[in-house]
Amino acid sequence: MTVTGAASDARSALLGRLIDHAALFPPASMSIPDAAAEDRRARESPYAWILARFVCPASKLEALVGEMPWRGAPGISVVLDTNHLTPLELAADAGAPIEAVELRLPGPLPTSSFLAETTRRLGWTPYFELMLGERWRDTVPEAVGAVAQAGGRVKLRCGGDAGPSVGQVALVIAACRDAGCVFKATAGLHHPIRRGTEHGFLNLLAAVTFAHAHGAGAPELELVLAEEDPRSFSVEANGIAVHERWADRMEIATARERLFASIGSCSWREPVEDLRALGIL
Repeated sequence: MTVTGAASDARSALLGRLIDHAALFPPASMSIPDAAAEDRRARESPYAWILARFVCPASKLEALVGEMPWRGAPGISVVLDTNHLTPLELAADAGAPIEAVELRLPGPLPTSSFLAETTRRLGWTPYFELMLGERWRDTVPEAVGAVAQAGGRVKLRCGGDAGPSVGQVALVIAACRDAGCVFKATAGLHHPIRRGTEHGFLNLLAAVTFAHAHGAGAPELELVLAEEDPRSFSVEANGIAVHERWADRMEIATARERLFASIGSCSWREPVEDLRALGIL
């Protein structure tokens, strides 16, 4: 399966390599042996095509290699939870297939010098997690533009103690689209369709697709992100429809390639089970 324009089915374009498997993180919080075993089961399952990278804190890389030998390991996305890069560099020198590094911005408006220097030092694809301050309507577009200018990517936390509002998510999507900046989302995206205050990853995928393919603005994106009725969504072999919007497989594939990379999820089973229940898988 692929998320490029060569995808032959809209569902593979939409869901291919969607999940960055974060079994070490809450709420699963698996031990390293259990997380490695669960990741192997996922990648040996019929749904392996939905998985992208394995997510690991930098502080656990040394322990992870004992359960997930680097030879043959999936691509790794490292969450920088240390004040130095030594664990990252040692793992890379030992052959860890590190593809990306995720770190939190120090504030709502990062300096261009911080972003440029951090991107240069890392040497891997950097994902900078946004901080949504009180002035988010002003700071989000500026922060996203600065990240894009530095050659980085954006990370949006969609759950936790204070998850973003529908309006905030819509603005991040529009800002990334306008800046030409790829982003990923993490936390709270446990189900395809929005439930109460919990964002749905299918809502997010649809909004991303319509933003990129049709130039949909924040107000319309908010309606898609807020939709809680599964009957409002249609995902077929030839495209996706929500409300009055429709996008075909090529538009989906292009949006995934140029605007949206993946979601971080501590479980791969829950999304798959929900998608099966909806008849999408």
